[in-house]
Amino acid sequence: MQAINGRLARLVALAFLPAAVSCADVVYDNTQHTTLDAKGNGMFYRFSHEYGDDINLAPGYREVSRMTFEYFGDFDPSKVANASLTLRVYANDGVRALSNVTTSQMPSTLLWESDKTPLLPGYSIVSLDLPNVTVPDRFTWSVQFNGVTGAVGNSAGLILADPATIGAPLANGRFGSYWDAWVKSDPNKADSWSLINFGVGANDPKANFYVRVEAVPEPGVWTLLACGAGLLLAAGRRRSSR
Repeated sequence: MQAINGRLARLVALAFLPAAVSCADVVYDNTQHTTLDAKGNGMFYRFSHEYGDDINLAPGYREVSRMTFEYFGDFDPSKVANASLTLRVYANDGVRALSNVTTSQMPSTLLWESDKTPLLPGYSIVSLDLPNVTVPDRFTWSVQFNGVTGAVGNSAGLILADPATIGAPLANGRFGSYWDAWVKSDPNKADSWSLINFGVGANDPKANFYVRVEAVPEPGVWTLLACGAGLLLAAGRRRSSR
């Protein structure tokens, strides 16, 4: 019986170890319902400024370890050199863009910024690993396309998608994100963010973007999982050695 218990302890511990090393939860997912244009392709809008969206996460972990998003590069790489993108994550702790709307706080505190990632022509899905960035329940993610002007044939744009399938329920029947997005008009002014939409009609595209957010437990939880698994393994070895 002791040998059986020892083997069981090792099996349980081994089952926990991968979770303690690689477990991540999807806390926001808006990748299942891409908004299509008249030709059936993913829809995008061109911007020459940094822009993005604030999203509301489902209950769970808040240490973001990976973000995945999609864009379309509308440029000829033989004519546009060194084009790139930068992903940023902000807390929405700035002043209100709309004084009477409590959920309209501008992005302000920069939580994380990626290195420049080469920009490719056509449709591209990008997955970037983050260094377990702690985020609040609601935050803004943005992308800046570098080295392109924003004009037709010299631009890029995030792919639209709606509705989200994983996120937090919001007022007025919305889920995960409202139907507007953020654009920063002046990179040197923290309060130059403004809200935009692409129309208010029922058939107008919603200003939400294709994105998935994965998060892991905070460091203290990792330690407990790893230590617990280690204790189970040690206990199993002691029993089997008797």
